Order: sequence, then structure tokens, then C-alpha cells
Amino acid sequence: MKKLVALLLTAAMVLSVPAMTTAAEGKTVSLFLGGGTPLSMDPALNSASAGSNIIRSAFAGLIGFQYDENGEVVMAPELAESVEMSEDGLTYSFVLREGLKWSDGTDATASQIKASWERAASEELGADYGFLYDVIDRNEDGSLAIDVDDEARTFVVHLPQPCAYFLDLCAFVPFYPVRVDIADNEGIWATKPESYIGLGAFKMTKYAVDDVITFEKNPYYWNADAVKLDGLNFYLSEDNVAILTGYENGTAQYIQSISSTEFERLNRDYPGQLEFYPTQGTYYILFNVYKDMSPASKQLTVQEQSRARFALGQLINRYEVVTYVTKGGEVEATGFFPKGLSDGLNSDVRAAEGYDVWYTGTNEYSDINPDYTVDQVEALNTLIELGYPHTGTIEDGDIFFTDFPTIEFAFNNSGNNALIIQYVQDTWATFGITGSVNQEAWATLQQKLKAGDAEAARMGWIADFNDVVNFLEIFISNSGNNYPRLGRPIGDYKRNSEVTADAGMGAYWGENGDQTWAEAYDALVDDVKAATDPSERAALAAEAERILMATGGVAPIYYYTTAQMLNPSVHDVIRLTTGDVIWTYADID
Repeated sequence: MKKLVALLLTAAMVLSVPAMTTAAEGKTVSLFLGGGTPLSMDPALNSASAGSNIIRSAFAGLIGFQYDENGEVVMAPELAESVEMSEDGLTYSFVLREGLKWSDGTDATASQIKASWERAASEELGADYGFLYDVIDRNEDGSLAIDVDDEARTFVVHLPQPCAYFLDLCAFVPFYPVRVDIADNEGIWATKPESYIGLGAFKMTKYAVDDVITFEKNPYYWNADAVKLDGLNFYLSEDNVAILTGYENGTAQYIQSISSTEFERLNRDYPGQLEFYPTQGTYYILFNVYKDMSPASKQLTVQEQSRARFALGQLINRYEVVTYVTKGGEVEATGFFPKGLSDGLNSDVRAAEGYDVWYTGTNEYSDINPDYTVDQVEALNTLIELGYPHTGTIEDGDIFFTDFPTIEFAFNNSGNNALIIQYVQDTWATFGITGSVNQEAWATLQQKLKAGDAEAARMGWIADFNDVVNFLEIFISNSGNNYPRLGRPIGDYKRNSEVTADAGMGAYWGENGDQTWAEAYDALVDDVKAATDPSERAALAAEAERILMATGGVAPIYYYTTAQMLNPSVHDVIRLTTGDVIWTYADID
């Protein structure tokens, strides 16, 4: 009966797609990104890729992206007409474009941009990405060390130390200027077309939760003459069937979030339209460190529970996931940093000396028992050593843990998430480890994770800019994206034990398991950001990844590609390895 109800609900969703109206008229592109309704449309408060994809339509940064003469996507001045860096790398001087205007036609000034950055960096706002502004120096009164002259249109930023990726930050959504006189700290302003005023190529005309967000061309955009589209329709759905139906019936010209079960048919029916775009990111499972992983028969220390979490990650055959489940050209993960990520010395840290490999035998079968991989045998031995009661043996291939606590697993049903989580759940179940699964809407899951009230979840991190810092900063103590709660208070989670009551904040981390997270990890990340010698910086980055992986709080599964379909009538779309898609200069035949 439940299955029948689910099928009927899916059919209802599919039938609703053709009824969608195109809110933006004229030369319009409609698309599904698969993330549902964003948790926030405020550039400073958003921390999800689906949200940033939409925000980029209405807002812009000092630095942006465009095609060069060779057809390559490059960073280039956007709201600024020029930028100069001092020889010591500590000062960036921007000159804003003349006649820069907001989408309501009012003049935009350097002072307004500074005020926007101050808001994004403020404790009052409490933005997940607020810590990124730490690369900027501070005045004695605590304000950002930025000098502005509205008449001269200058915006001069002072840094305490060189930052190799500062211009990348200027092209990143949390650094997009907003009207501080309009914006509230809850992000309500960003759900209303009349107050959603930006400096981007389009302006919002409609915001309907779980339906559509529409934009029309902004006549006040600094480069409006080069914008060919009249509008954009971002349809909001997490249902893969509805999304694909929308593409196939012509409702949408671009989609992401496609189930791998459809790949073979789509390649046959729409040759050349299904693409697996290289994306610099890591798909991983996270575990809340406040969850007690001990068997009922034995209390494990916090450090021992880190080993248990790591073993859970080792049990997953990553080769099988990318070969038989996702099937989109993904690469099985061997560490948290993805392939192709730079540390300032090495263009690909995964291929560089000094970086460890954590999943070495993910598809290498063990001599002890060919039914298990080398990694699985190592994981099983770890759990046995930790004292988890079990029946059977590794040699006989029937080992089954009888007292492993149930893990509450949360995920949002987008793309292949359901298939992946089912695979993980089935894998663990063969060893007696139970995962109870709760499907959540993406916005609901984000709120749950931010509140700390999730034991385990699927998560992905796609690069905001090409540097190891972008991946390390996820897990610093004051990062709002630090969902394992390393170095963070317990939040709303109530199912902890006495031993794990201070797991995130206590001195349990580092090489000897006796440092706080701030001492063991935050300090290392600060050193990575401050290091000017490339070799030293690379060594520090490798050590920081090593400390993170030892917590078992994250279990990387694979490195991303983005499955997407683009109608052949649409061209000049800017697609970034961060997964973002920019429509500023796109056109449709």
C-alpha cells in the first residue's frame, strides 16, 4: 500500500510539471537545479550550491567570470573595472565601474559595498561564511580595513598577510554586495521581488516556495547590452522524475539532479545532451561526534569512537558506488580533498607526495576472504579490537555485529542520494549495523544540521575556489557548515551519553588525542592561510587533512561530476568546476 501511495504521489508531481507557466516572457531559459527551495536567497546567508546558482543571476561581485578569446572561462573584473595588488600582496585597490547602478536604478557606491561586506562578516548576522572575511585586516574599532572614496569610485582592501585566493573570494557569492538599508538579518528581504535588489544581470519578479523563482533582464546592469536573455525561470523541485519530465516535455532547457538509472536511455534518446561535467568536490557521509557509538556492553572513549566511525566509512566499497550506483564518471575518494585541488604548490594534491591515502583497498579483495575488500577486513578488525560483540568470523565470511547502536541517517532525495544511501544502508546491514533512514527536504535537512540535531547525513562540498583552504575551513570551530560539530557545542542534539556530552568541545583531538579542536585543527588551518612558503603550506594542509580524517567525522565516498542536460538551442552558458552555472551571457535560439 505504501508503495502504491508513493507511486501515486510521484505521478501527481509529474503531471504538475506541464502545467507550470513560464513567468518570464520573451527569450527565456527555464531550468531545474534539483535543490528545491533554497534555505536562503541572501548572498551572505546562503551556503548551498543550488542557492548560489540562483543568486548569481541577480547579484554580482567585484570579480566575475567570462569567456576569453580562446573560449575558456576566466576570472575578470565585474563590478570593478580594474584591480591592482601591491608588491607585498597586502593591498588590493579596486576602481568601480562608472555609473554602477542597483537593479532599482539607484546609484551604487563603494561605501555601500563596504557596508555590505561589514554586514556579511558581522557576528550579528552569524553567516556560515562570515569567517571568510577573516582574511581582511581589522581597524582598532573592529571594522574591516577597507578604504573607500565614493567620488573616486575606489575600494581599497588591506590584508594582514598575503592571500593567494583573495580575488577568488571576490568572485564568490558571500562577497556579492547587497543593499544593507533593505536587508534584514533573517533573509526575509531576499524572498520579495520588491526588495531583492542587486547588481546582477537579472532582477527577481516572482518568488513562490516549492514552485518557481523568476527573473527578468535588469536594464541597469553595467553590461546590459551584452545580456541576450529576457528572463530565467528557476523551477524548484527535488523530485528526479518531475525534473526529467520537465526537460523531456520542453518545460525546461537545462536540468541537474538526474537519476543514474536514466543515463543509458538518455544517451540513446538525446545523444550529446547528457553531460558529466567535471566538478571539484567531494561527496561524503558525516557523523555527529556527540552520538555515542559504543555497544551497550562496553563504553568506548571518545577517541575509540573516532576509530569506530572511520571503520564504518571503510566498510563502503567506493568502486561499487561509482561503477554501479552513480555511473556518472565520478572517481572513488581516497581522502577528503578532491582530485584536481591545488595547495599553491601542487596542482592536484591527491597525486602529490606528502598527502595520505585512507581508502587503499576499496576494490581490492582480501586474501583472508575474497568476499571482503582489504578495507573492509581492516574495518572489521578495528571493530573487533574495540570490543563490539559479534557472531561469525572474517575467514568464514559470516561476521555479524550484534550490539552496534542504530544510526539515524538523514538525507534529501535529490540526484542519486536515495540510491547511494540505500547502498550504504545495505552494506552496513550485512555486518549487523543498522541505519534508520529519514528523508528530509533539503531546506529542512540544512536547518536540522545547523541545529546539531542529526546523527549522520549525506553531504557534498563543491569548491568555492581552487584551494585547499576552501575544504579545510568547512570544519573550523566557528564554521556554520561544520555539521560533525567538531569544536562546536552540542546544539539541539539530546541523545548523547555522559561520555560524549562534551565530545565536540573537549580535548580529544590531534595526534595524541589530548587537544581541543581549536588547538589541534583551527590553529593548523590558520597556519595554512598564513604560510608564504609553498612547501611548508602543502605540508600543513596535508597534516590538517590527516587530523580531520582521524576523527571519523567524515567519510568521503567519491569526487564529483555534475550530471546535467542542456538543450542544444541554448549556448554561451558559463559552467564552473565549482558546479555553478552562470546565465549572464547565455543565449537561446
